[in-house]
Amino acid sequence: MYSKILDGKSIDRETPGLAELLTAGLVVETPPRKDTFSAVEPRYSAFKVIQQIHTHLSALAAYTGELPGFLANLQGQFEASRPPHESIQHLVGRDLVNEHISQEHSTACHEIISAQPGQRRPEDLKFSFGRDRRALEQGAQMRTLYHSSVRRVATVGDWAKNMAAAGAEIRTFNGRFPRSIIFDRRVAFIPVHTGEPSPDEAVMVSDPLMVARIVSVFDLFWERATPWHGRTPSDKSLVTTASTRAILRELCAGRTQAQAAKNLGFGSAWVNEQLGQLRRKLRVQTLNEVIYWWATSPDHEVQD
Repeated sequence: MYSKILDGKSIDRETPGLAELLTAGLVVETPPRKDTFSAVEPRYSAFKVIQQIHTHLSALAAYTGELPGFLANLQGQFEASRPPHESIQHLVGRDLVNEHISQEHSTACHEIISAQPGQRRPEDLKFSFGRDRRALEQGAQMRTLYHSSVRRVATVGDWAKNMAAAGAEIRTFNGRFPRSIIFDRRVAFIPVHTGEPSPDEAVMVSDPLMVARIVSVFDLFWERATPWHGRTPSDKSLVTTASTRAILRELCAGRTQAQAAKNLGFGSAWVNEQLGQLRRKLRVQTLNEVIYWWATSPDHEVQD
């Protein structure tokens, strides 16, 4: 186009590219004919072109700087307009619960908080390991709270060791604490507390004030918990294991074996077997004798 004008050829005004050359000042119209144009030496219009670029860049920088605040304001308006029932959703069905958790996990950018008071199946640990490690690699922080009884569970210990090496923080708490999973302090999943809790149901909470409350409860237990970096070697000087100590603490708090099993996430038959093994190891006949021994033994002083 520019070469044709230099050669003095007539150019139709609708020819693609002509308008841009006119705007940049590289071409001017030659009157009186409307199809005749003259080329301008580029050095004379260079300053104008550079000035136009600077103007566009300044406008783009201003737009970019205002965009986060603008979007945050729109997000606030959007959240404020949501119907109240959307901030608390009752999810029924394990597949539906897992689907929502997976969706929130995949979009978490800053922090994933998890309180797991019960036992986790090896297949669940294997599945979560890859997903959690990807979140850590993408820059998210991760805090996970377990009951101290899992320190003797090999599969959980291996998971904890690998996750700690990847950058996660893991602690154990010797006592009861509520289950919760929280993503970016924006949405939380907690058990249904009306009636008997079911593993196939959950409450999804997205109200900011409620989520902040759930996080604060987690932090209370987190501050009192003990850091854990993986499998704990057995202490041969102790008669009990972390699991049996947890059971005995529950029994001393006035709970039945069934209640202790439920609170700790164990099966009732497994709890009964652990107590039976402890009776045989101590060479006593009754659970009352075990409780008496426990209250006066060095094992009682172990903090795990």
